[in-house]
Amino acid sequence: MLRKLLIAGPLVIGLVACGSTGRPESGGTITVWDYYGSSTPIKPVLAAFAKVRPDIKVDYQAYDYDTLQQKFATAVGGGTAPDVVTLDMTWIPAYAAKKMLADLPDGAGTGFGEGARDAMRFGDRYVTALYDFDAYALYYRKDLIKIPPKTWSELEIAAKSLKKGKVQVLPDTFHFAQFLFQAGGDILADGKAAFHGPQGVKALTALRSLLKKGGVYWGEDQGDPSGIAGIKDGRIAMFLNGPYMMGVLKEGAPEQKGKWAVAPAPIDARPGSYLGGTGLSIPVTSRHQEAAWTFIEFLLRPEQQVKVFTVAGAAPATEAALKDPALAAPDPYFGGQVTFPIFQQALAGARHYPYVKQWSEIDRAIQDGVTTALRDRKTPQQALTDAAKEVDDLLAD
Repeated sequence: MLRKLLIAGPLVIGLVACGSTGRPESGGTITVWDYYGSSTPIKPVLAAFAKVRPDIKVDYQAYDYDTLQQKFATAVGGGTAPDVVTLDMTWIPAYAAKKMLADLPDGAGTGFGEGARDAMRFGDRYVTALYDFDAYALYYRKDLIKIPPKTWSELEIAAKSLKKGKVQVLPDTFHFAQFLFQAGGDILADGKAAFHGPQGVKALTALRSLLKKGGVYWGEDQGDPSGIAGIKDGRIAMFLNGPYMMGVLKEGAPEQKGKWAVAPAPIDARPGSYLGGTGLSIPVTSRHQEAAWTFIEFLLRPEQQVKVFTVAGAAPATEAALKDPALAAPDPYFGGQVTFPIFQQALAGARHYPYVKQWSEIDRAIQDGVTTALRDRKTPQQALTDAAKEVDDLLAD
């Protein structure tokens, strides 16, 4: 699948990019931090890994998403970081720019599509292995909407026609970026903000119009950004989100089985989505980098990658796993629809966030600008122009 050395059998690989001897470590214990929670696909495969490499013990530690993010940078700085960690792909730019992540082998991108490989690199080096991907499609109540919208204008018309439920509109960079990319815009260009140009204004104007004509604002004060509460009580009948929401729907709204369907996201000038997901990374301070990479290689085998879907309900990232029959099976929750190819289609045109050390602060500045426009406190042009000034100041540091 991913590496030629995996085809013949047990893992035999060294982390050359991290200065290894070229031989797998013998013995020892690696520590793994995982934010997946109760539906993790990692913990269930530890026994299988132990059979393949009984000389490498795994100290598995589960954290919730927010706690892991809060602990990680401090742990790297203090020399107490784990050997393998699950990281949100939106965190990778800042961590990589600050040199917190070890280099992975030059061949670490083997077995991934072009978009995934691009997201895994910082400059000319691989710093993470994409474990699951996130790219957006349209979820809609097929009992309320017979024909899914294909364009922004059709989406607005469909939203306006709904008599039950509305379109979820989230004031975040994820959804703004999708509209921005579809309009042909960029977040940054030539080291400066670019999201405030004509394409960005068009994107934010479209989002605000959608909210006014048939949307339900779902900000941070609503709590869970998945919107499952609004889905369950009928406030939300359409939303844009990634493949992990298939699992959220099944677990959170089982009574709505058969009512939902998935379609490609409505577009403007072109298809487009932000590319996110979960990366498997090795902190630069890890003392067992060869063994850590051996474990990551194991998690990327087809039979383990498929568990990202069958156990966690998320989207495996490797090309071999994406071809597994389990992902092409009709889904009873979605009325027998084969849903997964729609997200694969979204992945083909998805783009990751810019890899700059200030990304966390830039993300917040964009989100604040989007929020002010959606709340009618500023025009889309003024909100994005103000956010761009803040971003340019950040990039100048």
